[in-house]
Amino acid sequence: MKKPLIFLFLLPLYLVAQNNSREKNFFLNLGAEFRITPIHKSGDQAVATNFINPDLQNSGPVLNIGLDYFFTQNFSVGFKNSVRYDLITTHIDETSSETERGLMFGYHFGFNYHFQIFKKGDLLVNAGLSLLNRKSEYARTEPIFNEEGDVVGSKTSMDNYNFSANKISVGYGKGKSKIMMGIYISRNTKYFEGKATFMVPFISYSIDIAKF
Repeated sequence: MKKPLIFLFLLPLYLVAQNNSREKNFFLNLGAEFRITPIHKSGDQAVATNFINPDLQNSGPVLNIGLDYFFTQNFSVGFKNSVRYDLITTHIDETSSETERGLMFGYHFGFNYHFQIFKKGDLLVNAGLSLLNRKSEYARTEPIFNEEGDVVGSKTSMDNYNFSANKISVGYGKGKSKIMMGIYISRNTKYFEGKATFMVPFISYSIDIAKF
């Protein structure tokens, strides 16, 4: 009689432990992010090569969907896909540009670690690489000059505002929910003539919607 009672007592504890385990599991998550106005040197804007406002194009709301795999209870690697509806350039000629709103995408690869230093919840640290502003392609038309300097035609080519950035963030996680604050850091964008540090702060919230 004692063995069945012990089994009934231990079974809920075992199930709870299994349910809280992250090791060797995938987690599908969904969330929202808000990118704050980028930070860059005040003089950079004077030598900008763009026909679009880089601050407007890189700030605003974002929808994220991601997948994390936990090698241990606390360490994981993840991939996240971001989608946003924002200002994009559609065409540039020698003196003007045309803009409209459209979808742009981002792809994020990162390492995550949970520091279990709170009684309830974890301190979260993330570091990785982000590929930003995908689908920002536009047509650029430039004049063709003859030897006398007269315009004899034009050529059209495709360009974009894609750039890569290091991503660093910290936050707090409890149960299935996580809130993070971080920054994208790049020194190579097409917004300026030379290299200039271009940083995009952000705050995000996500929730795990599936475990498998």
